[in-house]
Amino acid sequence: MRQIFSVRFFAAIGAVVGLLFLLSTIFATRNAIDGGGDTEVASIELHKIDLVEQVFSSSNAGFRIGVDGVATGDTDLIIDGSRSLRVVAGTRGEMLCPDFGEIGACAVVADLLGEGVVWLALVPMGSNRTVRMPAIDTLADGVATLVNGWQVPYASVLDRRCGDEEFESYREFRKVFGEDFTAIFDLDERRLSAVECRVTVPYAPEPAPTSTTEAPSTTISTTTPTSSSASP
Repeated sequence: MRQIFSVRFFAAIGAVVGLLFLLSTIFATRNAIDGGGDTEVASIELHKIDLVEQVFSSSNAGFRIGVDGVATGDTDLIIDGSRSLRVVAGTRGEMLCPDFGEIGACAVVADLLGEGVVWLALVPMGSNRTVRMPAIDTLADGVATLVNGWQVPYASVLDRRCGDEEFESYREFRKVFGEDFTAIFDLDERRLSAVECRVTVPYAPEPAPTSTTEAPSTTISTTTPTSSSASP
């Protein structure tokens, strides 16, 4: 019987397989090396924040968000006499308010899909119906992206609480302070209204290289406010 496959044929097939194996090994090693530098960036997940409200109580005193970042049970977060936010077991989130369970001690920051909660964080309430948040990374189209990935609306002029320093732009402000400041969300205005320098919230991520993205229409007020309300 005539030989269909010669030794040369099998040698050629073996060479192709060997080359493919070598290339796959090289690319896998390169991806592993490249991926090491992106670990921190990939860990920041963006959340479009649709709701920021004070929480007065919870229908489940034992409600917790586990170390795996998932709610361990159901609860209704009571916002006021007519509104509550339903959270079901398995909802992703963060428990950042150590006094959860005390009346009015916490605020909820939530990413919603319709009326359903996609993700939430429970954080401490600030004074005068404000919520303190991590530093602002970028400002664009009326939305501030914070250094922890939260995306919230902001006022066209942000009051600053930074002493007597003068800043011509947000770019210059970030160059001076980096992430060493706190963004302040006003619950009545439903947007970021101010920044406070040289103060950070405990749940801010580790500082990253300063971003210089700037919204030209946004300024940092050059007057120190006497209250927590934002300048219009």
